[in-house]
Amino acid sequence: MPPKPKHRDVAGFLSRVRNFFLGRTHKTALRFADTVSPRTQPPPDIPKGPAQSLFSNYYYTRDPRRLVKPSVDLVQEHKQMLAAKLKAEEAAKAAQAKSGDAPKDGGPAPPAKSSDTDAEDCDQTEDSRAKKLPTPGKVHSWEGPR
Repeated sequence: MPPKPKHRDVAGFLSRVRNFFLGRTHKTALRFADTVSPRTQPPPDIPKGPAQSLFSNYYYTRDPRRLVKPSVDLVQEHKQMLAAKLKAEEAAKAAQAKSGDAPKDGGPAPPAKSSDTDAEDCDQTEDSRAKKLPTPGKVHSWEGPR
């Protein structure tokens, strides 16, 4: 076993004088490796993130300010969506009339609507699954990626 290292302290005579005037044995506040309990905890194994790589670490892909887009008027988007759907229906009717075929369901063709859409046409009775309306941006998870 290797000998204990000598810790920094005052000379032996001064140490005894100090202990006499203190009335006890002086305990130094200095910390030495052999007087402190050993560290038994293993070093942390932290996974590297996207900012740890040297290459392909582009800031603009992680910049949250670039995710902000102009605001979207959802009512206007819905009107445009209904107008596009109406145009597609009219084109299908025109193609049927041109070929001379009857409607697929066998009943009379529904009355044609004008391409002018008003606020009354924006009700939710129409099938709005044709195009998903935009959302404000990506959802931020405070707990981190899952």
